[in-house]
Amino acid sequence: MRIKLNSDETSYFCEQLALMINAGMSFSDGLEILREDIEDKKTMLLCDAILEDLNNGETLSHAMDNSKAFPDYAVKMVRIGEMTGKLESVLNGLAEYFESRAELTRTIRSSVLHPLMLLVMMTAVIVVLITLVLPMFGEIFSQFDSSVSAAVNGAVDTAYSVGAAMLIVLIAIILISVVVAILSQIPALRNKFVNFVSVFPPTRRMSKRFSLSKIADAISMMEASGIAPDEILENAAMLTEDKKLKEKLLDCRKRVLDGEYFADVISTAGIFPTIYARSLKIAYSSGSFEKAWKKLADQCGEAAMESASSIVAFIEPAIVIVLTTVIGAVLLSVMIPLMNIMSVL
Repeated sequence: MRIKLNSDETSYFCEQLALMINAGMSFSDGLEILREDIEDKKTMLLCDAILEDLNNGETLSHAMDNSKAFPDYAVKMVRIGEMTGKLESVLNGLAEYFESRAELTRTIRSSVLHPLMLLVMMTAVIVVLITLVLPMFGEIFSQFDSSVSAAVNGAVDTAYSVGAAMLIVLIAIILISVVVAILSQIPALRNKFVNFVSVFPPTRRMSKRFSLSKIADAISMMEASGIAPDEILENAAMLTEDKKLKEKLLDCRKRVLDGEYFADVISTAGIFPTIYARSLKIAYSSGSFEKAWKKLADQCGEAAMESASSIVAFIEPAIVIVLTTVIGAVLLSVMIPLMNIMSVL
């Protein structure tokens, strides 16, 4: 069965499983009811696969893992929830976590699609310009006597060359964007792309904020589930493709295993901004660390979305300015000679 749930679907499924526990219902009975009430074929097949394993005496985590439909992190967290007896809390946390991830994904997709759509529209304008408008001017100029037409043919040829060059560049950018989008669906290539984004100067800050948001959200959920600090850090390291961040989290885990206090390790590791790290240390001293992590996750998420929005806010006007300048230059290179001719006649 080749089914892979996205973040929204994973969030929904985890929420339904948590509701089953809250209602005192077995997973088998709950999934039977869920299967009857849904029309989505993919979800029905997934319910059938999980039900088969549950009816054979397997655990929920084993059934989820065997289905290959859930992210590895969700499977591992459910297994921890089963071991600690806090499965409902873990499932609720996973539902919120993947809902947050879905929102971040939508923000990133929006950040990419808006400039791309703008490029497509500008490409269409230039296509019209060089296939319809410039030939029309060529016909107009050809109606003058040979001495006049020769004087402006160079301007038309230059305008056509500039427009054609710009069209080639725009088409190349669009094709590269489409190829990158397709290749990013391949896990191995997606990790390389994420690593590139994390070190590319214009997107490095945004990438780091998204990673911190994801990690803070996950740690918040794991703290609420009562998971040990070393396991929290190990699981958090699994969530990020940022090599430097992963190394810091694993180093924190080693320090915790060596006997250092979790709050001290986090505050000195340089993972989160200093002001956030200090807030976490104070929260651990006062016993309100769960709320502190949740607040930190929300703040990191807002900061990540602000970074994405600021990049879009810069890219879109920049594209408009560059392309309108090129289009204006192409038109003026033809219009100015024409106006000069008309003034003489």
